[in-house]
Amino acid sequence: MRSSPRAVKLCMNACAAIGVLLMGRIVATAGAAPPQAVWPPTAFPISFWCGPPEPFITTEQYRQIAAAGFTVVMPPCEGEATVARNLKILDTARATGLKAVIQDSRMPLSITGNNSALANIKAIVKDYKRRPALMGYFITDEPGADAFAGLAEVVAELKKQDPDHIAYINLLPNYASSDLNTTPSQLRTDTYDRYLTLYLQTVKPDVLSWDHYHFLTNGDRNGFFGNLYAAQRAADGGETVTPFWQIVLSVQHGPYRALTEAELRFEAMQTLVFGGSGLLYFTYWQPNDPSFQWSNTIRNRDGTPGPLYEPVKHVNAEVKTLARYLYGARHIVTFQSGTIPPDGQANGGDVPIRVTGAGNLSVGFFRGAGGYVYSLVTNRDYKAAVSTTVSYNVGKHPLEVLETAANKWKTVGKLGLDGRTEIGLDVPAGGAVLVRWL
Repeated sequence: MRSSPRAVKLCMNACAAIGVLLMGRIVATAGAAPPQAVWPPTAFPISFWCGPPEPFITTEQYRQIAAAGFTVVMPPCEGEATVARNLKILDTARATGLKAVIQDSRMPLSITGNNSALANIKAIVKDYKRRPALMGYFITDEPGADAFAGLAEVVAELKKQDPDHIAYINLLPNYASSDLNTTPSQLRTDTYDRYLTLYLQTVKPDVLSWDHYHFLTNGDRNGFFGNLYAAQRAADGGETVTPFWQIVLSVQHGPYRALTEAELRFEAMQTLVFGGSGLLYFTYWQPNDPSFQWSNTIRNRDGTPGPLYEPVKHVNAEVKTLARYLYGARHIVTFQSGTIPPDGQANGGDVPIRVTGAGNLSVGFFRGAGGYVYSLVTNRDYKAAVSTTVSYNVGKHPLEVLETAANKWKTVGKLGLDGRTEIGLDVPAGGAVLVRWL
């Protein structure tokens, strides 16, 4: 999904006067020989940090990845990133209907002053670009702004050598240090907004990606919604709109608590309601990092399912159903109701949706395919479900609510004397309900 942080003045018949085009998609021609154009993806990417390491790069393990609703495999977080391992990942991904982002130890972080950089990039592309399962190339994680110039060189060269696959970089969250007078400053800029804007202007990436881990052992970290709003502003602040992915917490470690299914659902649905184009979890495989104690995983180190395997499978299934309608739709605005978080935003009155009932909700407004307009109503309370009412000023247009489990639309509500249609919604803990109209 594309995102827009700007409040767009909407007419009373739900955006009839707004001419917004859907995000274009590149679809590989059926039966065409590789390389295939796989960016942007034709379906909402769901992935993770830390793929299975050796000796678990197997068809059976990758089938379990696909069965849990994941669509993209990211590299392992341990072991040497060799050509042989990457080819095995790509072949195994292809055999199980998955795409893969690969990591190669030859990948440079800049070209200027690096005599081997161009040759290394050329060799990397030659080794992988014709593999059908390839989605793209991982470059680096959480760079400071002082690295952007060099990364821009690498991204530009990768796009020149292989325009059909993504050059993937993941950025820091908004709780990273930004004070340039401290040592070290992680962002290497004075503000997080500047960090994101400079990255997009300098590197010109295919996707804006960052990680934000919300659930601490002593409570919830501040800034989760502010990070999403900052990404919206940056991603839609230039000449083009950049899709964005959010990496959210799954595994318990260090200062982060063991998550429930409702907390996983909260992270996923808040990513969707803000217009996210992809969702990743940290982590899938239990890391081999002695600096933390790791537990409550999606996948254990011995390859067996962890406590979160079934919960994440449930959440991913819901994400896939909702993304069938929202992925590729034009995100207009997200607002919040109830007790507005310090980094949240209330309804500015310029959308034809008003929350009239209970609940701390985040509501996203989208323009989709076939003339449909969508509102995704999400529950920020991950401890309790909420029964609420929402009023829509859409004239005589009938409202439909998606029954997510069955993937069926049901007409709801009656037009009131004031021209508004008010409907009741039952929103699960951390969950979402999708409403649409023409």
